[in-house]
Amino acid sequence: TASALNLRSSPNTKNSAIKVLPKGTHLLSLSASNKKWLKVRIPQGIQGWVAQEHVKLYLPEGLPYYAGKFNSTPFTSSLEASILQYMKETYTKNKLKRNDKLSIVVQDLTTGELLVSLRARQSVKSASTIKVPILHAYMIQRFKGKIRESSNHKKLIEEMIRFSSNPSTNTIIKLLGGTENIQLLLDNTKLYKELSLTETIPEDGRTYQNKISAADLNQIFVNIWFKRVIGTKYSAQVNKTAAKEMLYLLALPGHAWLKDRIKADTCFAANKSVKLWDKTGFVKGVNGNAGIVEIDTPHGRRAYSLVMFMEREDYQTIEGDASHWYERVSLHMRKISEITFAFISNRYESYNECGRSQLIRYAKLALAPRPLQVSL
Repeated sequence: TASALNLRSSPNTKNSAIKVLPKGTHLLSLSASNKKWLKVRIPQGIQGWVAQEHVKLYLPEGLPYYAGKFNSTPFTSSLEASILQYMKETYTKNKLKRNDKLSIVVQDLTTGELLVSLRARQSVKSASTIKVPILHAYMIQRFKGKIRESSNHKKLIEEMIRFSSNPSTNTIIKLLGGTENIQLLLDNTKLYKELSLTETIPEDGRTYQNKISAADLNQIFVNIWFKRVIGTKYSAQVNKTAAKEMLYLLALPGHAWLKDRIKADTCFAANKSVKLWDKTGFVKGVNGNAGIVEIDTPHGRRAYSLVMFMEREDYQTIEGDASHWYERVSLHMRKISEITFAFISNRYESYNECGRSQLIRYAKLALAPRPLQVSL
């Protein structure tokens, strides 16, 4: 419950701390809970003592699971079932128009398991999320030796990812030989199936021709995370260096007014133990966010990818200022992120209340057996 806690070598404040544990750290209890001091083990295997008054004790609880119903449905997981149920409710209650469609991929990066895949291969307007594949192309050319990186290049790349600068992006596109050359380069990686880069970013930022899918974006984030982003033709060290630089850029804070839809304004936004590497994108008719979330658990750090697009293909039907539509769909994207966070936290026995009640509610509704229909 404290902002930080000392892990000590013995149950005594006179001994120096072995390690300072930030709030949100998960520990495994090794002693009885009715004493002033609690013997614990942290995920790195280190054992020590903490003052019990500053910790929360909990027993991990499973989620509702209806084996018969679940096994007879096409749901990838109970998380996917929950998200589908959430979207069904938003349509039924007119919180979203039925032509506001969700494309989403969630993957557990510890097991590699694909947890959610809804409209994953649907080609959607990429908006500024296209800047991640452009960064990928830049890294490939740089490590091939086709580009000799300068301080100006570094500045442009950081502006493109961190601040989503369109002029900087267009300069990088030109540096890489134009959109056709970048498309060919990325096609050769065999990572992208729906990616279509056909235009530079207009001055007003309204790019409607560039396309990508949630599955494509998920694939590049997964390859960055597992340090194989440049390809198997290059050494592990080259791939590691490129991935490290890309993750660094994707973790940088952007403009204060430009909030992500994965962590910002969610019920886990204030949790400093949660790390996020991401890229957002918005143009009238599409709101996107792709990233990797890493959380603390009793079993160590655990990560998952989350890629979401909310798209209204007939974007001309959005009435008035598009910012109102953006805010509305952002709210629902954050709710879905909270449900996902709750699912992963529960999966790895992490203490968490954020999104849990919603996850359980929608899982029960989606997976509960339904009565047979009768016809005479």
